[in-house]
Amino acid sequence: MSNNMKQLQQKIMRRVYYSFAIKMVTSRLFINTVLLAIGLYGVKVMVHVASFVKNLQSVQVGQVDTFLLNAFAHTDVYTLLSIGIVFFSLLSINFSLLKSPKAQQMQVA
Repeated sequence: MSNNMKQLQQKIMRRVYYSFAIKMVTSRLFINTVLLAIGLYGVKVMVHVASFVKNLQSVQVGQVDTFLLNAFAHTDVYTLLSIGIVFFSLLSINFSLLKSPKAQQMQVA
């Protein structure tokens, strides 16, 4: 009887672990974090960040906005897509953290 109870307990706990894993994987924060990682990887692959920073440092302070506008205007569509994914996933992570129950409790207190 003890062996059957142990098997039953293992079966139940396996289902609990599966349901917890599914709940975590389907959460908004997890999905946004995965999108952020994909976007950052895309930016890393498509943009040579060291060259961008070096070119940015050579620009005068008053012309940084023009430099950034030209950099975005003359970049590849996939790079813009990756930057957009990073930007919107950061915004979404911020909003999902603000809407979490723990953050709402901290605002009330």
